[in-house]
Formats: sequence, structure tokens, C-alpha cells
Amino acid sequence: MRLGEAIEQILVDSGLSISAFSRKVGYSRQYIYELLKSKDTGFCRKIQLDTLKKICDATGYSLEKLLSDIGYINKPRTEFETNSVVVIGRGGDKAYYKLSEQNIQLIEQLAKSLSKE
Repeated sequence: MRLGEAIEQILVDSGLSISAFSRKVGYSRQYIYELLKSKDTGFCRKIQLDTLKKICDATGYSLEKLLSDIGYINKPRTEFETNSVVVIGRGGDKAYYKLSEQNIQLIEQLAKSLSKE
């Protein structure tokens, strides 16, 4: 997906007009039009990461998803192996663990004891 297509998707998902969108993200309508135009012309406009972050913060869109949509980073893993868990740290770091049968039983016991409280 090109940058313009990704920005258009964010615009559509936000449900805002281009004017309202540009005010919300803090950029001129002309600048937003230029970003959107790149989807038709094939011209890939250079854009700063902080600009993408500003757009994502203003619209609630995931920066990680946007960066993967435009091919800047690998797509996040979406499928997990059986008996695996994902632990997300305070900083957003993700760790993937495959659990042994014994660990699964311990977690099930813990969950049962917590649900009784």
C-alpha cells in the first residue's frame, strides 16, 4: 500500500472531512491533499516519522499498523502457535512465549482461583 492510500484509509476511518482532519492533525488542507494525491500519481512523498505519529495520535490509528501498511516495517505477527502467549510490556515491547503443559495447568489454576474472588 502506498502512503496516500494509507492516509486515505485513516481519513475514511476517522469519519472526518479533509478540513476537519487537517485541523485535527495540525497540518494544512493543502498538505493533506498532497499526501492523498500520492496514491494516484505514484509519487511517494517523503514524510517525517513524527508527522505520521502526529496523524496517528490525533486519529487513534495505530502507528505500528500504518508503518506496516506502507511497508516500512514487517507486519506484526497475527497468528500464534498453540499454547503460546504474548506479553506486552509497559513500553509496548512484545515477547512471545510457548508454554509447556505444566505452565498451562498452573495458569488455569491461577485463573480459577482469581475468578472465585
